[in-house]
Amino acid sequence: MALLQVDFKANSLQRRVRINVVLPVDKDAHESWQDHRGKPYKTLYLLHGIYGDANSWLCNSNVVRYAEEKNLCVVMPDGENGFYLDHPEYYNCYSKYVGDELVDITRRMFPLSTRREDTFLCGFSMGGYGALRTGFRFHDTFGVICGLSNALILENYVRGAKNDVANADYMKAIFGEGDLLHSDLNPIHQVETLLKDGKSIPEIYISCGEQDFLIEENRKFDQALTDLGVDHTFRTSPGKHDWDFWDKEVQYLIRSWLPTEQESALAAEEIR
Repeated sequence: MALLQVDFKANSLQRRVRINVVLPVDKDAHESWQDHRGKPYKTLYLLHGIYGDANSWLCNSNVVRYAEEKNLCVVMPDGENGFYLDHPEYYNCYSKYVGDELVDITRRMFPLSTRREDTFLCGFSMGGYGALRTGFRFHDTFGVICGLSNALILENYVRGAKNDVANADYMKAIFGEGDLLHSDLNPIHQVETLLKDGKSIPEIYISCGEQDFLIEENRKFDQALTDLGVDHTFRTSPGKHDWDFWDKEVQYLIRSWLPTEQESALAAEEIR
């Protein structure tokens, strides 16, 4: 498994950015780069939460091992603290960066599949909101979107209710004001618009720990999808808003839920 740190200029952000990439090009000694040509990798774009960075998943989870087992490429960008929204006035267009530019440039850099059904987007907390919102926005790019412990706190902010993720001033700076619940800042409104327009909706996976302070917001999102008749998976299990839960969930996603292929000798050995 190769681990690469890549630095490049992102036009969406008008500055140089860093990404970490897990690429299984060297996982089997008998399989060379040339042997793998013609078999592009399925790819998981993995977003961090608030106060995190491109190293968050590497430092706090076993995602490298899980990806190697399934012959999966994983791309982990920096997202700063802006809920992966676009603020063109500041050149902070993180939704466009993740959903468009990042996918394009990594496909040009590495042997990645360009098929929608092989392209996955996932995140936790703030990154879970970012994965859902960006995934619905770029629904033609991502075949699967996954949100873990999603920071679905927009309604709380609009109603003036307190949340444990960010204070009201911070939320105002990020989300602005106005009829936000009927805008594309609200993932449920995005889904309603996609259904109305007859657009294809990515496969959806959401999960939240039963002891997580965001469990009710995630249950409400699950119910809203159900009421709209949208197929999705909602999984709860004992857990808090922490890395014990997110590592367990990304392990389940990669090993059991995502449409990956088990090609690695490591996975075969583990099964035996």
